[in-house]
Amino acid sequence: ADLGVELVDLNTLYGKADYITLHMALTPETDRMLSAPAFAKMKDGVRIINVARGELVDNAALQDAMASGKVAGAGLDVFQKEPPVPDNPLLAQENLIATPHIGGSTEEAQEIVGVRIAEQVIEYLTTGVAINAVNMPALSPDQYKSLGPYVELAERLGNFAAHVSTGNPNAVRLTYFGKIAESNTNLIRNAGVAGVLNRSLSRKANLVNALPLAKDRGWNIVEKHEKRASHVDSIRIELETDSGTTTVEGAVVLDKPRLVQVDGIYCEAPLAGHLTFLKNEDVPGVIGHVGGVLGRNGINIANFSLGRQDAPANGNGDHPLEAISVIESDEIVPDIVLVELLKNQAIRMARSVEFC
Repeated sequence: ADLGVELVDLNTLYGKADYITLHMALTPETDRMLSAPAFAKMKDGVRIINVARGELVDNAALQDAMASGKVAGAGLDVFQKEPPVPDNPLLAQENLIATPHIGGSTEEAQEIVGVRIAEQVIEYLTTGVAINAVNMPALSPDQYKSLGPYVELAERLGNFAAHVSTGNPNAVRLTYFGKIAESNTNLIRNAGVAGVLNRSLSRKANLVNALPLAKDRGWNIVEKHEKRASHVDSIRIELETDSGTTTVEGAVVLDKPRLVQVDGIYCEAPLAGHLTFLKNEDVPGVIGHVGGVLGRNGINIANFSLGRQDAPANGNGDHPLEAISVIESDEIVPDIVLVELLKNQAIRMARSVEFC
């Protein structure tokens, strides 16, 4: 759009283009896409350039189109058979320019490739930034460095959401607030989806394969950018399952990922180490029960974060408000202790979340 380029379908392109250049992979859909029917739709005097794969063009149809004047000229860097046989009739066409598809094989090009590879390996080993990685969004080193903490935040938020939700996921919605909403968030999105996937995958999801894995499962991935200057830079992930939706939000504080909200309830806690997440009715005795159970089982509490629903303006009614807790401990809380925590009838959920 910035260059004033109009996106059109193939038939429109064939009918309007003066030059048609091919830069695509060979697939069943693109095999001989420039055929006799395609040439018939083109303007008289069109010029064809193919620098991708020889099989994208039907050679016989191209030769006929060049002989009739439909195609005024062609530039081919690739052929159906490499190298092209000397008696290839296309090579006899005066309006053909043929090149040998070896632009990267010069001494100068190979030297530059070696230097670039060494530079990129050094950059990754020293900073963790993968420049020009295949199948990853293209970002500059400075962009990688500025977004790095939010990539980690998104991955941990997704993992936390997957641990504290119930049911089978079918959608992941990410909302970005503040300055990061103005950035290219592809890596952040991939990290959040990978975090959700890694809760249940035997093989690790990562920034490259997260979206294909989610697509294979039929998940709907949605992004939203809220560029409100007054809002803290944060990420919200909504994980929708067949049993409901869990919402978590986090921010980067002193370069560390922190949880700030769960299902709209404010509760700040580190997204690191051994965590236990509780949902309970906001009634007396819960904190004492939790401390007693963990103490009897020799589990030391490093941090205890609490949050609860805001009371409605017209009073609390007959039902207690919902409260949440995120407990950081020196070791993981085992399932048998979680069962003991749930013996208090006010506690509705108790889940362990562990970050390596």
